[in-house]
Amino acid sequence: MTCGVSVHDIGKDVVRFMLDANGFEVHDLGIDVPEENFIEKIKETGATVVAMSGLLTLAFDSMKKTVDAIKEAGLRGQVKIMIGGSQVDDTVCAYTGADAYGTDAMSAVTYAKQWLGGE
Repeated sequence: MTCGVSVHDIGKDVVRFMLDANGFEVHDLGIDVPEENFIEKIKETGATVVAMSGLLTLAFDSMKKTVDAIKEAGLRGQVKIMIGGSQVDDTVCAYTGADAYGTDAMSAVTYAKQWLGGE
């Protein structure tokens, strides 16, 4: 699983901890991550889930650019993409092209388990 964030790392850190505590291998890319870093890490690790978070609405465009870059790299069929953050909702999820969004860290765990066959 590849995890990154656009500006803030509070939510990312909580999600990373919860995923790790539930047995998932997480590759934390850090904050303010360029799209290319996601592409490289997906190719390097074979990640099948990508998670992004953003506290501010400014992050939505970065999330969309990252999803678009994953598509352009031909990797979109290989990964499920989840996003989160206090301002994220159905509209933002549709705008970015993500598969799902969560309102809390446990949502990320639930999606990861569903997508990777754990539940």
